[in-house]
Amino acid sequence: MKIGFIGLGIMGSRMAINLLKSGVDLTVHNRTKEKAADLLDTGAKWADSMADFGDRDVIFTMLAHPEAVTDSAVGANGFLNHLKPEKIWVDCSTVNPSFT
Repeated sequence: MKIGFIGLGIMGSRMAINLLKSGVDLTVHNRTKEKAADLLDTGAKWADSMADFGDRDVIFTMLAHPEAVTDSAVGANGFLNHLKPEKIWVDCSTVNPSFT
């Protein structure tokens, strides 16, 4: 299974490492690439842009605020512009229910 993970803070990085340990093909992105270093050293791939998530079966987002979710998902270069039909987006971001 091909999984994408966007947002590698305290919670996101731990979720991503558990996915990687399970043997999935994992592509990650974060505002600061340094936060992805352990994942990249363990076999994850780095996404330079949201377009790099277009071939993923599932995309997880774990972002800190609604603007980050909006930019990543539906912005000018958002991953939803590249995601193929019948794929899944799981938003675990810490945003308010009305935004979700």
